[in-house]
Amino acid sequence: MLSLLIRARARIGAGCANLHRQLAWSRVFTAVMFALFATMAAIVIFRSLPTPQTFVVVQAESEFLEYRVFNPELATIHTAGFSVAAWPDGAREEGACFANGAFQPQANATIAYQRIETQPLQITVTGKANFRDENGKTESLDGETILYRNTDCVTPPTTTRMPVWGPGRVGSFFSMPSDGPGPILRSGTLEIFGRTLDLGMFGGGGAVYAATSEPLTIPPGGFIRSDAGAQNEEAIAPELTAFFGYINLTDEPGFEVRLTTDTTRLEITAPGARETASRIEIGLFAQALNDPNILKIQIFFLLLFLFLPICIDLTGLATSRDESTSTSTSQPSTMKDTA
Repeated sequence: MLSLLIRARARIGAGCANLHRQLAWSRVFTAVMFALFATMAAIVIFRSLPTPQTFVVVQAESEFLEYRVFNPELATIHTAGFSVAAWPDGAREEGACFANGAFQPQANATIAYQRIETQPLQITVTGKANFRDENGKTESLDGETILYRNTDCVTPPTTTRMPVWGPGRVGSFFSMPSDGPGPILRSGTLEIFGRTLDLGMFGGGGAVYAATSEPLTIPPGGFIRSDAGAQNEEAIAPELTAFFGYINLTDEPGFEVRLTTDTTRLEITAPGARETASRIEIGLFAQALNDPNILKIQIFFLLLFLFLPICIDLTGLATSRDESTSTSTSQPSTMKDTA
């Protein structure tokens, strides 16, 4: 009888050991499967998020800026204090001053501002435009018109600020022509901002946050474009690739550039032996990982992964205690029955 009891206890012990192993491995399997599921769910969530909405602030000192007009009213140039360098139909003599008036380029005309070092500002308008003189008379122009700022005119310049309202580029290819140095971009920075996504309980959308901790430097001597696009990319509306802002004349060489753009096709070309353009992937700087609302989701998953092992250990501890208690209570009753 005693031998039977010993063998029964051995069998019970082996069974409990096997049960412990099975429970331990089942907990490990559950934890691994949960981790895989949570990882896959996080990947699916992040991949399904929409592209972050961004805008870029450009601050630079340049000697050249060119843009294409898409809103004529916001591209108007007041001509007081400017002289004629070239007129499409030759009706105005070279050097003639404007007492007053306004020059309004039409849609798709190109405006170029150029000021090499401390030379007078030159404005070149290519395309169709309307000019309204000081007497209110309007004439239509089609071709290349060149104006330059002339402080010797009877009517002094009324402003040092010129509009920029359309797709274009800041800076020019580095060149050294025979008549003197060409215009360059002297220095500049980009600051990238994002707008939060609407994620319901984790936060509403539209709030602005800085997507970069420090401004990005534009290489001096290069240039930056807002409407760069590969040949296989679809054309988009000019207002989606436009620069919005102004240039401002100072006593320093060139002029100040203060622009904002919503474009996703911003491209930088650095000077060098091989002038290659580099697309600035705005989404990389304002990706979902930088969104404060997405950060809340990341914290949620982080806490989940931190507390999951603790919960599994607590569950295993409670289960082992229950098993040990049931085993200890079953042994006296067995001894009693044998007696």
